[in-house]
Amino acid sequence: MLHTPVVLDDGRTVDVGASVGAATPAAVGSRDLPALHRAADAAPYDGKHTGRPVLATAEHATVPSLNGRRLGRPGTATWGRAA
Repeated sequence: MLHTPVVLDDGRTVDVGASVGAATPAAVGSRDLPALHRAADAAPYDGKHTGRPVLATAEHATVPSLNGRRLGRPGTATWGRAA
């Protein structure tokens, strides 16, 4: 379904995409849940910037976070703006 553009009520079409983050203890080198979560959150952003799939690594687990959110990542509080 992600390859099919969405047609809006006004006739415009919008391409849809998805980013999914996943991390395993073997790939990240840790069983620490916050580190795994951080790695799973950070890896898709590398993929968005390169246009290629990116697997989470130990390097992704070192991305700084603030209160559980990736440091410097804009929020989604503004309607119509993705993080």
